[in-house]
Amino acid sequence: MIEKLLHYYKPSILTNTSQLKRIGKGISAQLETTLRKSGFTTQPLEDLAQNTLYKIILCTDKDYYPYVNINGDKIENNLTACFFKRESRQKAIEHIAALCRKAKTIYVYDKYSFQGGANVELLKAIFPTKQLTVVYDSQYLDVAMLRAHCEKWTFVDRTLPEYHDRYLVLDDELEIILTSGFDYLIKTEKEFTYIVRPVSRRRFQL
Repeated sequence: MIEKLLHYYKPSILTNTSQLKRIGKGISAQLETTLRKSGFTTQPLEDLAQNTLYKIILCTDKDYYPYVNINGDKIENNLTACFFKRESRQKAIEHIAALCRKAKTIYVYDKYSFQGGANVELLKAIFPTKQLTVVYDSQYLDVAMLRAHCEKWTFVDRTLPEYHDRYLVLDDELEIILTSGFDYLIKTEKEFTYIVRPVSRRRFQL
Protein backbone atom coordinates (compact mmCIF):
# COMPACT_ATOMS: atom_id res chain seq x y z
CA MET A 1 0.00 0.00 0.00
CA ILE A 2 2.76 2.47 0.95
CA GLU A 3 4.71 1.64 -2.21
CA LYS A 4 1.61 2.27 -4.37
CA LEU A 5 0.94 5.54 -2.58
CA LEU A 6 4.52 6.73 -2.95
CA HIS A 7 4.42 5.84 -6.64
CA TYR A 8 1.82 8.59 -7.11
CA TYR A 9 3.05 11.01 -4.48
CA LYS A 10 4.05 14.45 -5.70
CA PRO A 11 4.64 17.31 -3.28
CA SER A 12 2.98 19.23 -2.01
CA ILE A 13 -0.23 17.81 -0.59
CA LEU A 14 -3.10 19.84 0.82
CA THR A 15 -5.42 19.02 3.70
CA ASN A 16 -7.88 20.85 5.95
CA THR A 17 -8.78 20.76 9.64
CA SER A 18 -11.88 18.69 9.01
CA GLN A 19 -9.98 15.88 7.25
CA LEU A 20 -7.30 15.72 9.93
CA LYS A 21 -9.88 15.45 12.68
CA ARG A 22 -11.88 12.86 10.73
CA ILE A 23 -8.88 10.53 10.49
CA GLY A 24 -7.92 11.13 14.11
CA LYS A 25 -4.69 12.90 13.29
CA GLY A 26 -3.52 15.15 16.10
CA ILE A 27 -2.30 18.52 14.87
CA SER A 28 -0.45 21.33 16.54
CA ALA A 29 -2.20 24.55 17.41
CA GLN A 30 0.14 26.34 14.99
CA LEU A 31 -0.84 24.09 12.06
CA GLU A 32 -4.53 24.39 12.84
CA THR A 33 -4.25 28.18 12.99
CA THR A 34 -2.37 28.23 9.67
CA LEU A 35 -5.00 26.05 7.96
CA ARG A 36 -7.86 28.14 9.31
CA LYS A 37 -6.24 31.41 8.25
CA SER A 38 -5.80 29.94 4.76
CA GLY A 39 -9.44 28.93 4.67
CA PHE A 40 -8.74 25.19 4.67
CA THR A 41 -11.33 24.08 7.20
CA THR A 42 -14.46 22.11 6.29
CA GLN A 43 -14.68 22.16 2.49
CA PRO A 44 -15.19 18.79 0.72
CA LEU A 45 -12.05 17.07 -0.55
CA GLU A 46 -13.24 17.58 -4.13
CA ASP A 47 -13.15 21.36 -3.58
CA LEU A 48 -9.85 21.12 -1.74
CA ALA A 49 -8.28 19.27 -4.67
CA GLN A 50 -8.95 22.22 -6.96
CA ASN A 51 -6.45 24.24 -4.90
CA THR A 52 -3.63 21.78 -5.66
CA LEU A 53 -1.29 21.69 -8.66
CA TYR A 54 -2.50 18.37 -10.09
CA LYS A 55 -6.19 18.64 -9.07
CA ILE A 56 -6.52 15.01 -7.94
CA ILE A 57 -7.27 12.98 -4.78
CA LEU A 58 -5.42 9.72 -4.18
CA CYS A 59 -7.63 6.90 -2.93
CA THR A 60 -8.09 3.11 -2.99
CA ASP A 61 -11.77 2.75 -3.84
CA LYS A 62 -12.91 5.28 -6.48
CA ASP A 63 -12.25 5.49 -10.21
CA TYR A 64 -13.97 8.75 -11.16
CA TYR A 65 -12.46 12.22 -11.29
CA PRO A 66 -11.01 13.87 -9.19
CA TYR A 67 -10.09 10.55 -7.54
CA VAL A 68 -7.09 8.48 -8.67
CA ASN A 69 -7.13 4.88 -7.47
CA ILE A 70 -3.57 3.94 -6.47
CA ASN A 71 -4.42 0.25 -7.06
CA GLY A 72 -4.91 0.94 -10.76
CA ASP A 73 -6.21 3.93 -12.69
CA LYS A 74 -6.27 5.48 -16.15
CA ILE A 75 -4.35 8.41 -14.71
CA GLU A 76 -0.85 7.02 -14.23
CA ASN A 77 2.50 8.22 -12.97
CA ASN A 78 4.97 7.03 -15.58
CA LEU A 79 8.51 7.90 -16.62
CA THR A 80 8.44 10.68 -19.20
CA ALA A 81 11.01 12.77 -21.03
CA CYS A 82 10.23 15.90 -23.05
CA PHE A 83 12.53 17.62 -25.51
CA PHE A 84 12.00 21.04 -27.01
CA LYS A 85 12.91 22.05 -30.55
CA ARG A 86 16.63 21.98 -31.30
CA GLU A 87 17.41 19.96 -28.17
CA SER A 88 19.66 16.93 -28.61
CA ARG A 89 17.87 13.59 -28.20
CA GLN A 90 21.06 11.64 -27.47
CA LYS A 91 20.06 11.02 -23.88
CA ALA A 92 16.73 9.60 -25.04
CA ILE A 93 18.46 7.31 -27.58
CA GLU A 94 20.84 6.00 -24.91
CA HIS A 95 18.01 5.46 -22.42
CA ILE A 96 15.80 3.61 -24.90
CA ALA A 97 18.77 1.47 -25.99
CA ALA A 98 19.40 0.57 -22.35
CA LEU A 99 15.75 -0.42 -21.89
CA CYS A 100 16.00 -2.69 -24.94
CA ARG A 101 19.30 -4.27 -23.90
CA LYS A 102 17.91 -7.36 -22.14
CA ALA A 103 14.72 -7.74 -24.18
CA LYS A 104 14.05 -11.04 -25.93
CA THR A 105 11.18 -9.79 -28.08
CA ILE A 106 10.61 -6.24 -29.33
CA TYR A 107 7.50 -5.10 -31.17
CA VAL A 108 8.09 -2.11 -33.46
CA TYR A 109 5.14 0.01 -34.51
CA ASP A 110 5.35 3.28 -36.42
CA LYS A 111 3.28 3.77 -39.56
CA TYR A 112 5.27 6.71 -40.88
CA SER A 113 8.88 6.95 -39.69
CA PHE A 114 10.41 4.06 -41.67
CA GLN A 115 9.09 4.82 -45.15
CA GLY A 116 11.75 4.41 -47.81
CA GLY A 117 14.19 2.91 -45.31
CA ALA A 118 14.34 6.03 -43.17
CA ASN A 119 15.51 5.73 -39.55
CA VAL A 120 16.58 2.09 -39.87
CA GLU A 121 20.04 3.12 -38.68
CA LEU A 122 18.38 4.31 -35.48
CA LEU A 123 16.92 0.83 -34.86
CA LYS A 124 20.38 -0.66 -35.41
CA ALA A 125 21.69 1.59 -32.66
CA ILE A 126 18.83 0.87 -30.26
CA PHE A 127 18.46 -2.90 -30.63
CA PRO A 128 20.91 -5.12 -28.73
CA THR A 129 23.24 -7.26 -30.85
CA LYS A 130 22.16 -10.58 -29.33
CA GLN A 131 19.44 -13.16 -29.81
CA LEU A 132 16.32 -11.07 -30.38
CA THR A 133 12.92 -11.49 -32.00
CA VAL A 134 11.68 -8.37 -33.76
CA VAL A 135 7.95 -8.28 -34.47
CA TYR A 136 7.03 -5.76 -37.16
CA ASP A 137 4.48 -4.95 -39.84
CA SER A 138 5.95 -5.06 -43.34
CA GLN A 139 3.42 -2.46 -44.46
CA TYR A 140 5.42 0.08 -42.49
CA LEU A 141 8.93 -1.33 -42.07
CA ASP A 142 11.33 -2.99 -44.52
CA VAL A 143 13.73 -5.06 -42.40
CA ALA A 144 16.20 -6.01 -45.14
CA MET A 145 18.93 -3.74 -43.76
CA LEU A 146 18.25 -4.95 -40.24
CA ARG A 147 18.63 -8.59 -41.32
CA ALA A 148 22.02 -7.79 -42.79
CA HIS A 149 23.11 -5.94 -39.67
CA CYS A 150 22.79 -8.76 -37.12
CA GLU A 151 22.39 -12.46 -37.91
CA LYS A 152 21.19 -13.11 -34.34
CA TRP A 153 17.97 -11.21 -34.95
CA THR A 154 14.83 -13.11 -35.97
CA PHE A 155 12.02 -11.22 -37.70
CA VAL A 156 8.31 -11.96 -37.44
CA ASP A 157 6.05 -10.12 -39.89
CA ARG A 158 2.57 -9.48 -38.49
CA THR A 159 -0.30 -7.26 -39.51
CA LEU A 160 -0.47 -5.13 -36.40
CA PRO A 161 -3.56 -3.27 -35.16
CA GLU A 162 -4.08 0.37 -36.09
CA TYR A 163 -2.79 2.86 -33.52
CA HIS A 164 -2.11 6.58 -33.65
CA ASP A 165 0.88 6.59 -31.30
CA ARG A 166 4.19 4.88 -32.05
CA TYR A 167 5.53 2.09 -29.88
CA LEU A 168 8.33 -0.18 -28.88
CA VAL A 169 6.96 -2.98 -26.71
CA LEU A 170 9.55 -5.04 -24.83
CA ASP A 171 8.69 -8.64 -23.89
CA ASP A 172 5.05 -7.59 -23.34
CA GLU A 173 6.25 -6.11 -20.06
CA LEU A 174 7.30 -2.57 -20.86
CA GLU A 175 6.19 -0.19 -23.57
CA ILE A 176 7.85 2.95 -24.87
CA ILE A 177 5.41 5.39 -26.43
CA LEU A 178 6.98 7.86 -28.86
CA THR A 179 4.45 10.63 -29.33
CA SER A 180 6.11 12.11 -32.44
CA GLY A 181 7.46 8.84 -33.76
CA PHE A 182 11.01 7.68 -34.43
CA ASP A 183 11.58 10.58 -36.82
CA TYR A 184 11.91 13.07 -34.01
CA LEU A 185 14.10 10.86 -31.92
CA ILE A 186 16.72 12.06 -34.42
CA LYS A 187 15.34 15.22 -35.96
CA THR A 188 15.09 18.27 -33.74
CA GLU A 189 12.77 20.47 -35.80
CA LYS A 190 9.83 19.58 -33.55
CA GLU A 191 9.22 18.74 -29.92
CA PHE A 192 9.57 15.12 -28.85
CA THR A 193 8.18 13.23 -25.88
CA TYR A 194 8.46 9.59 -24.92
CA ILE A 195 6.71 7.71 -22.14
CA VAL A 196 7.90 4.51 -20.47
CA ARG A 197 5.21 2.49 -18.75
CA PRO A 198 4.47 -1.09 -17.70
CA VAL A 199 2.24 -3.01 -20.10
CA SER A 200 -1.23 -3.11 -18.58
CA ARG A 201 -3.00 -4.40 -21.68
CA ARG A 202 -1.42 -6.13 -24.66
CA ARG A 203 -1.44 -4.03 -27.81
CA PHE A 204 0.25 -6.60 -30.02
CA GLN A 205 0.37 -10.39 -29.92
CA LEU A 206 2.36 -12.99 -31.80
